[in-house]
Amino acid sequence: MLGQQTIVEKIASRAVGRKVRAGDHIEVLPIDKLYFNEVIAPPALVNFKQDFTPIFEEVGSGSEKEIVVSLEGKQKARLKVFDPKRVCFIPDHTVPSCSVKVAQGVALMKEFAKDQGIKMYKEGDGIEHTVVTEEGFVRPGEVVVATDSHTDTVGAIGALGFGIGTTEAEYALALGEIYDFFVPESYRFEVSGEFSKGVSAKDLILTILGTLKEGGCSKRIAEFRGETIRNMGMDGRFTICNMSVEMSARSAIVNPDRITLDFMKDIVARHRELAPELEESMSRVSMVQSDDNAEYSSRMDIEASKLVPQVALPHSPSNAKPASEVNDEVNVVFIGSCTNARHSDLMEAARILKGRKVHSSVNLIVIPASRLVYNWAMSEGVLKIFADAGANIESSNCGPCFGKHMGVLSPADRCLSTSNRNYKGRMGSPEAFIYLSSPATAAASAIEGKITDPRRYIPN
Repeated sequence: MLGQQTIVEKIASRAVGRKVRAGDHIEVLPIDKLYFNEVIAPPALVNFKQDFTPIFEEVGSGSEKEIVVSLEGKQKARLKVFDPKRVCFIPDHTVPSCSVKVAQGVALMKEFAKDQGIKMYKEGDGIEHTVVTEEGFVRPGEVVVATDSHTDTVGAIGALGFGIGTTEAEYALALGEIYDFFVPESYRFEVSGEFSKGVSAKDLILTILGTLKEGGCSKRIAEFRGETIRNMGMDGRFTICNMSVEMSARSAIVNPDRITLDFMKDIVARHRELAPELEESMSRVSMVQSDDNAEYSSRMDIEASKLVPQVALPHSPSNAKPASEVNDEVNVVFIGSCTNARHSDLMEAARILKGRKVHSSVNLIVIPASRLVYNWAMSEGVLKIFADAGANIESSNCGPCFGKHMGVLSPADRCLSTSNRNYKGRMGSPEAFIYLSSPATAAASAIEGKITDPRRYIPN
């Protein structure tokens, strides 16, 4: 039917106030939320001040409250962002600061945030894509942009999120808009059945990547649907949306449902001050759904019960094969990142590591995705399981995922990571070898000192 739309078409239509279709050109797309990390924020803020201060001084800010008088007696408009309540700063990649330059950048963010009234999270509060959802900053049906390619993670709650560059971020910060946006087509991934033991959402997305390869979903939205997705917890949904960009997807999304509503209710329970806003967002969930007869550019049907634990071999996330067929030795295992460091991820690994020891040749690094997850894992004894096994446990941040902090790889290292990328040089030396897997496979491999199918460690 002509009137049927995908969830992405509906979100874009709401944003511009008219019905749009895949392929339509939107000259100006209003955004709902914008967030920055400490890698891109400092240069973006410097450029923002340099480029927009003269404009504000010349044309004004549109608010008498923002008018100041210079020493020469001239009226000038004070530089300000489009809406401080819809912007937040999250230092997460290299915190606690790993260099003087990083420390200076974080200080610049704090100063700017204080001046503008922007929410500034503390070092250790967590990885940006985790924090913005678990703290209720991002909500279903919103258009969300951030200075990181894995902004597609927020699609797990039914938001349209994608990464932007420094220049786009500068203009979005000033005007709350991005420009020349083409509504993407959607690729439908219909997943049915139940996972067998030892198989998780990470194995699902690695299987899809292994089938479609790096360009298989290029410029499209990966929309995940079906019985398996409806029964999947939020942590699994975050994982599959997060890694969709590795097949060149513009973004990824899951239709919000009862699982999403329960997730939002938990946020309300922790943050009563957000209740009115979040409850209003939750009331819109039923309207932010793909119609039954919406048009998709492609479709893939997947039977979850047929999936097995997967490992992505160097040097591509799409270089996936069954873990049972890989026997390569590893000397570093990393359980963390915005892909797999939430509650169920840590539980998955802890169940295997409990009462066991990490192999003598393996450095196991565990980094919970947020302070909330860290504190939960500490109170529930999960961190003790990791510590007793011989792991290094670090405060919440991106860690070694992008090769700058808390576990940079040497040329001789062979690392199995639960993160999202294993390109040459991604985690340090370009001579290192990086493999990707689920937390269960990572934990089993840390025990063995080699890539291991985790099912041998999981009772029936």
